[in-house]
Amino acid sequence: MVKFPVLLIDLDNTLYDFAAAMDKASNAVIRMIGTGDPKELIRACIFSPYGVENLQTLIDYLQNQGIEDKSVLTAACDTFDRTKREAITPFPGVVQCMQQIFDAGILIGVVTNATSFHAHERLSLIGVSFLIHRLFSPDTTGFKKPDPGMFHHAADVMGYPSHRICVLGDNLRNDIAPAQEAGMYGVHARYGDRLPVEFAGDTIADACIESFKDIIPILGLRNESFD
Repeated sequence: MVKFPVLLIDLDNTLYDFAAAMDKASNAVIRMIGTGDPKELIRACIFSPYGVENLQTLIDYLQNQGIEDKSVLTAACDTFDRTKREAITPFPGVVQCMQQIFDAGILIGVVTNATSFHAHERLSLIGVSFLIHRLFSPDTTGFKKPDPGMFHHAADVMGYPSHRICVLGDNLRNDIAPAQEAGMYGVHARYGDRLPVEFAGDTIADACIESFKDIIPILGLRNESFD
């Protein structure tokens, strides 16, 4: 028996290892230009005023390294973007489990702070875009996590009361806390959480899972064997 008719899922580090993709992209650029520190570049992206994926951050970083040649800057941006996209692959069991969830009649929504463009691109890259009922992003909703308004909005659009919605995300502060504040059941994707423990504050998830397939019984579905 299905326990939740709606599943709202975060994207980055919940469906795929976005942190690893950013790491590979940063290392690829630093190797190409022969100077700089990939960890510094990743930090610059994380704390960028332009947004974590805006390539202006990369350009600013390279210029601070003394790189001014426009052809080199363009090539570096192309390398970063291509390497990141190539590294985005689903966590084990994601595609098969999402297909099972979809086939069970559970509506799947994506709630992300990525732009709708990047979100659609990544859903396509991992092969699950056709399984998504709705996408909720800051540029399409006017809300940004951890604002619980994004989850209230998602509930209204999905057509179910909050207490009948399950939310899965790797970030306790951005995903789980606002989902619970909105009255939803929050499941922590611990397998994708790379943040320091103190970042979670006092948030305690309703459930924690160690792999994506562990969401199946929480939704009231039967576990199947996936490669």
